[in-house]
Amino acid sequence: MARVLVIGDTHAPAMRDDYPDFLSDTYKAWNCDTVVHIGDVVDWGAINYHEKDPSSPSPIEEYKESQKQVSILYKLFPKAVVMTGNHDSLPKRKATTIGIPAELIRSNSDIWNTPKWNWKPRYSIHEIDNVLYAHGDRGKGGQGAALKNAKEHFKSWVQGHLHGQASVTYFANNDSIIFGMSVGCGIDVDSAAMNYGKKFNQKPLVGCGVVIDGKYGIFEPMTL
Repeated sequence: MARVLVIGDTHAPAMRDDYPDFLSDTYKAWNCDTVVHIGDVVDWGAINYHEKDPSSPSPIEEYKESQKQVSILYKLFPKAVVMTGNHDSLPKRKATTIGIPAELIRSNSDIWNTPKWNWKPRYSIHEIDNVLYAHGDRGKGGQGAALKNAKEHFKSWVQGHLHGQASVTYFANNDSIIFGMSVGCGIDVDSAAMNYGKKFNQKPLVGCGVVIDGKYGIFEPMTL
């Protein structure tokens, strides 16, 4: 049985500067022994498919700044499972768009110098103690997405991807009980990469998740 710290979407270089300390404190407070990063470790706003802000950093500038934040996380948690997110996949997705074979693209582990991290392919589901972990860009979406996905698999389900959702909701039938958990994120809303969200009233929920022995899910909100 494991005590799992679940890191929310960090979108480096848009991660909050104080998020790593919060993660470290939560890991110790709950006596965790396993780490899952739920995905979107990095943002890659400079190469996404959307309209670019002229003041945004170049791809190489963003890469260098992202590397600094990724290295902080890697130093804190040198062994982790990473659920590759849609933003993490942007180099490969761009290569596919212009016809470059995937075999010619460096792995995320190589790009971010994280040799001990176990990067799972995009859309993967990882299981620990009968609990399923996924980035969240697959399966059911919308409000309450985590519980919807838990019910569909009838196993407890943990996800990220939806920055404005952070909760744990339980569901039971006659035989068993499961939960759906959304773990929030670790992003800085004042980062230039997050400018697109300024028009929305609802802001990202900053925090992380903890799963104990596959039975109990906890969302830990971060004091802002």
